[in-house]
Amino acid sequence: MQIRNPGDLFEGLTIEELRKGNVSKRRNPLVAELLRRVHMVEAWGRGVPLILDKEPGAKFKEIAKLFITSFDRPSFGENVDKTAVTTQETTQEKIIACLKAEPTLTRKLLAQRIGISEGGIKYHLNKLKAAGKIRHVGPTKVGSG
Repeated sequence: MQIRNPGDLFEGLTIEELRKGNVSKRRNPLVAELLRRVHMVEAWGRGVPLILDKEPGAKFKEIAKLFITSFDRPSFGENVDKTAVTTQETTQEKIIACLKAEPTLTRKLLAQRIGISEGGIKYHLNKLKAAGKIRHVGPTKVGSG
């Protein structure tokens, strides 16, 4: 993921200085003060240290009058949150169990029974279909799993 901001780093600030943290050079002091007053700024000079604390692999660069912060996406299969995988499998197992008991359940009813959104149900149904674990039988609007 990339976050792009127009303009170079302000007043000769370098990426090395930025990485050291606690640098506060405000491009527009009036806007900065307004944001502080409405509590949208926690403390001056804390942004980059917070980013690096939460995501040490963040990369900063300047290209063509843009300041870009990049965050790497973990490769598929690497550094996967095992809890997320288990939760996904459990959700899909619940969907299969519900459809075995009542093959004509709608997405809406499945969502209510399992406790996730209809969009989540659609996502998991598509995954299950692609994996060959379920199939739709009958007309589009009516059918069974």
